[in-house]
Amino acid sequence: MKKIIKPIIGLMLLSVALISCEEKEKNPLSLLDPENSKSPYVRIVVDENIVAAGDIANSSFSGEVNALDGNVQSWELSVSRESGGVASDTIPLTTITSFPSTISIPYTDIASSLGISIDDISGGDFIRFLGKSTGTDGAVFTFENFTGSITGQQEQRQAYNFIVLIKCSPIGDTPIAGTWTIDMDDLYGDGWDGAFVTFEIDGVSTNYTFSAGSEASFTVNVPENAGSLVISYTSGAFEEEHVYTITTPNGEVRGPFGPNPSPCIN
Repeated sequence: MKKIIKPIIGLMLLSVALISCEEKEKNPLSLLDPENSKSPYVRIVVDENIVAAGDIANSSFSGEVNALDGNVQSWELSVSRESGGVASDTIPLTTITSFPSTISIPYTDIASSLGISIDDISGGDFIRFLGKSTGTDGAVFTFENFTGSITGQQEQRQAYNFIVLIKCSPIGDTPIAGTWTIDMDDLYGDGWDGAFVTFEIDGVSTNYTFSAGSEASFTVNVPENAGSLVISYTSGAFEEEHVYTITTPNGEVRGPFGPNPSPCIN
């Protein structure tokens, strides 16, 4: 047993040493010892982390940027769009040199910076923001300076790597109370491969899917006092096989959606 334990202990010590070296190379931000660290750390409080697709044309990315200590020269913000798992190029957006500062940038301007139309941003997309702070001593910090260890302060990456989710808009062109029907088809006959349809009623979400066979149906009862209904689709594997329709309480059939359904039906 001792012969086995010694090599294990040796491997553990080696792993710790390698992790320590890796984190040292990253020059990690450490806010637990500000007297010795004084890193040019920046925080941002974003007003809205989720924006409905139908509202984005008239909405702005806004929030307040502040510095932890008075040693930040500037904070640069860049942006990209992630759609269908594919990320665009990252484009510089704005630079803040006075703290605290309030920023407000219309999403139409963000789309223009990305070289796209606001209509190209749809439900299920992510707008990713990357920050870079420069200290008065010239030191530069990005999200890569944060470590992944238990002391890596994951929650404090927020001003350096964060997203705004573009969410499907609520159903607004038909009464939502009553019984809705979801009819799902799989063209290969082996279920939906991890994909699902979500009904979100007043912020409470339920997912619907099936894992075998060529078809399945579900009914969803939306109560009379419900204030909002959002219907969305989350992709899985073999998207070319997935098709579904939605029937509203008044009998209107929407769809078919798919193959390769979009994230939103409205």
